[in-house]
Amino acid sequence: MIAGLLALLALKPSGVMAQDVRPSPPETKTDIVWAIDADMPGFIKVEDRLNGYGAQMLDWFIERMPEYHHLMKILPRRSAYDAMRMTDDTGQTVCIPGTQNTPERAREFILSNTVAPLLPLSVVVPDSALVSFKPYMFGDGTIDLEALLGDTSRYTALAKSRSYGPDIDRILAEAIDSPNVLRTDNQSSFPLMLEMGRIDWMLAFPVEIEFHRRAQGKASDTVALPIGGMPRLLDLAIACNRSSTGIGAITKINDILASNPDMPWLEYYVDYLGHADRARFNETLRDFKTTRDVPASAMQ
Repeated sequence: MIAGLLALLALKPSGVMAQDVRPSPPETKTDIVWAIDADMPGFIKVEDRLNGYGAQMLDWFIERMPEYHHLMKILPRRSAYDAMRMTDDTGQTVCIPGTQNTPERAREFILSNTVAPLLPLSVVVPDSALVSFKPYMFGDGTIDLEALLGDTSRYTALAKSRSYGPDIDRILAEAIDSPNVLRTDNQSSFPLMLEMGRIDWMLAFPVEIEFHRRAQGKASDTVALPIGGMPRLLDLAIACNRSSTGIGAITKINDILASNPDMPWLEYYVDYLGHADRARFNETLRDFKTTRDVPASAMQ
């Protein structure tokens, strides 16, 4: 497996980004290998190129980092982490353009400040059925996931072999064999299952479901309800291995963040949200911008 990853990282750039990234003389620029998991709708592979809100966000940063030569590689997330761990052998700098900031990853890699505060995993329900889910809500309006799963008259579906994080997986483990919990190969069929009445709610990231809902054309509007005990926003950072180039790249990214506190690249993400979810995201994002550690003058 290690030999395969080393061979993959040695390949020439595939030119898959929406932005054309051209090679530069090695004496003037150092390489950054961006390890990208083509997971829709963040990174949508169309023929030999990538699009999506994640690709557009990365383009935004790359345009402001001309001192580096940027190479794009499609790698599953687990393989990307393995590649970052092997950089002592390859001498390369590998970065991931969107990873959750956790203490474990901060010990292994160098992480930027938050580049994408996104809506977290949510309970997604038909907009027309929102009122009927109030009995499963805590006082703060978040969903009691255990109570919802415990009502066997309410059907849901889960994607096979997908991890939803340790806290959610623990709750799901107690209900996984319940008759009201269906299993599917992937969640692209969830909106259609909801439309046909086969399920009553979905467990998913709001942006993913909205992407699949639009692709199917006729599916009804949905709304994402936050889950009790979960963070209001998913804290995504850029991660690089701890090479001198990786450290310099993260320093540059943090400088870009400090100079752009409004985070204009998030406009691409907002375009992938439904109307109700946009309102929740914009409200939560305002709170995030108010409380984060940035100069007061930058917020004006």
